[in-house]
Amino acid sequence: MHHFKTYSAFYIPYVLFVLTFGMLILTHEKADLHLLLSSFHTPTRDLFFKNFTEVGGSFPYFVIVGLMFYRYRIALFLLITQFASGLVSQMIKQTWDAPRPFKYFTINYPDLKLHAVSGVELHSSHSFPSGHTITAFAFFLSLALFSKRPLVHFFCFVAALLVGYSRIYLSQHFAWDVLVGSIVALAVTISWKFYYDELSLPWANGSLRTLFSRKKQI
Repeated sequence: MHHFKTYSAFYIPYVLFVLTFGMLILTHEKADLHLLLSSFHTPTRDLFFKNFTEVGGSFPYFVIVGLMFYRYRIALFLLITQFASGLVSQMIKQTWDAPRPFKYFTINYPDLKLHAVSGVELHSSHSFPSGHTITAFAFFLSLALFSKRPLVHFFCFVAALLVGYSRIYLSQHFAWDVLVGSIVALAVTISWKFYYDELSLPWANGSLRTLFSRKKQI
């Protein structure tokens, strides 16, 4: 309980998100909900979500490389959460192979055209769960866990949520894909956190920066 209280600025809005999305999923048809959630298109939002969605791609790994110059402990934690959550994501995707919105609407609603954002290729398969959402929630929760500031925790949640919503906005995933993706990410990250805290890794308090400093002194 202490853990969840400490990071309540992330977890409380997350619970509200889960309840809201869960209620929407239960009370709306799959296609109707997608059209509702992806109906707020403007040129500015198209540009923003087209670019911000990539935070759920390879971006975390560039941050991990940078963190190795700050502290191995944080970089290692993020690396494991990214690898583990990504592995779970691919296992589920390959098992279900659910159609993405583009394919789903093409088959079931051929006369309805989804909004196309310039430069964004609409994929057809492996919709469930959203890999970008898993990556983003695992990444931002991991960052939040290494900060003591509630404001940082809240902004980490907002950033992760925006990546998740971008997948719906860009018609790459359904709401259910995003919701489950976030749950997978939190389950993996929190589980790893409890295990990681028990590990004795004295070397992890170092960094590449201190390593290079020692070499210069030698």
